[in-house]
Amino acid sequence: MLDAILAKLRLTVSRRGARPRRFSILVPFLIISVGLGALAWRSYNLSATMERGASELAQQYGGYVADITARRVDGAVAGELTRVAEEWQQMERRSPAPTFASLRQWVTKHEWILFAVYVPDYDPASGVYVSEVASSAKQGSRMSKEFYTSTGTVKYDYDPQRLLTELQRTARQQPLVSIDPRGTLAKRVTEVAIVRTTGPERPEKVADGYAFTAKLAAPFDGFGVRAVVRTEFAGGHGWQNPRTTSLWLSLLAVILTASGVLLAIRGINKESETMKLRGALIANVSHELRTPLSMIRLGAETLKRGKLRDHERTEIQDQVLHEVLLLSHLVENVLDVARIQNQNSKALAFTPIGPRDLIRNLVSTYESWIRSKGFTVSQHLDETVEEQMWDRDSVSRALLNLIDNAIKYSGDDNHAIDIVLRQTADHVIIEVKDHGLGIDAKDASKIFEPYYRARFSDTHTRRGAGLGLTLVQQILESHGGRVELESVPGNGSTFRLMFPRDLSGAPQEVPALRASEAF
Repeated sequence: MLDAILAKLRLTVSRRGARPRRFSILVPFLIISVGLGALAWRSYNLSATMERGASELAQQYGGYVADITARRVDGAVAGELTRVAEEWQQMERRSPAPTFASLRQWVTKHEWILFAVYVPDYDPASGVYVSEVASSAKQGSRMSKEFYTSTGTVKYDYDPQRLLTELQRTARQQPLVSIDPRGTLAKRVTEVAIVRTTGPERPEKVADGYAFTAKLAAPFDGFGVRAVVRTEFAGGHGWQNPRTTSLWLSLLAVILTASGVLLAIRGINKESETMKLRGALIANVSHELRTPLSMIRLGAETLKRGKLRDHERTEIQDQVLHEVLLLSHLVENVLDVARIQNQNSKALAFTPIGPRDLIRNLVSTYESWIRSKGFTVSQHLDETVEEQMWDRDSVSRALLNLIDNAIKYSGDDNHAIDIVLRQTADHVIIEVKDHGLGIDAKDASKIFEPYYRARFSDTHTRRGAGLGLTLVQQILESHGGRVELESVPGNGSTFRLMFPRDLSGAPQEVPALRASEAF
């Protein structure tokens, strides 16, 4: 059952031609595009979820680090204040009656103390006062502290900023870092510092992360620990952002896939057009061959019957010869087409040729065929043109192809063809002029391409496969020359064969068409 359905589907596709083949390419493209879009959407969502999670983690971790560090700083401050009191008491044990020198030594040892006063219990009037030499403390930045000893009372003022600066090392621990693939420390992503603060304790967004400030305990509540957690490792910016990367890569993949589909469809279109032109060529050749063969057969049967007058026999013989020449021309064109498709080349035999004689002989040989089509040829030949080194057969075939084109693309009332031979200082020029349909400017640059035919309302009813002018151009190139075209739509065309006058060098070959041009 399944085999029968598949066989029917293949038959339907083969009958419908290129359009189902395009459809068979577009369907995988759409499937791939949808798959890439789904992957891009999924990647985008995962990246966005990861960034949101990283942001929440950064906020929570920043608050945790700031709070823990603030508590550590609070402990360090309390410990430092206790330590300096213990140092003074140890000093009192060594010297029961503290002096100005001992108090000064104690103050100098702790740079954050601004001044101190020692008041003994036994004689308050004999207290000792010591101040730092040059105080840099600003008004309002002092704090006071006092403690009791076994012999008296010590009061001192200190700068909280200096104290916290000395204790800064307790806030230097930064536990969160980014690790590179080799397992080594790549970059610190958490920054902790002691700052002045008056705002509430809440997370705040900074340029590349989140910050959280935890206040210290009184009396240092004007200060806080600020922890900044960088989130570059999770999201990044620009091309480092996974969302941006996934979207651009998906878009690039779709563009590349679409380019491949367009190239495939273009190749299918060219192949389809080539197959149609080949079919038209075979049909035209079959039609063209059938007519001369029928005439040759009829002439041969008539001659075989005998009982013909001399002029009738001569007329039949001339007609048979004419049809043989026409058949030979058709066969040569078919062989040229075969060489183009097989990328073969044909060696040319360059011999001294009189251009006037070549043109006259060609027109004379095919005059009856030209007249049978309702056309006349007017020759304007410069008698001063000297002999040239040409390949007779190829130049004759090029000229005959131009005459054939003039006949095919002439209107009902324009039955005159002009052939002009002249020369300049550098070139020998053969012009073939007709007064037919002419060629539009948009077609003029393409008519020498293989299988290309100018667009007329009745193009498909005219015989040919679009290879005649390609052969003409290649023949001229093999002789070192070129083809020029002048045409006005509705007023005819002029094809100008430009041969160099002084042709030198060994015999050359007609270049083979490239496969990309022929197919």
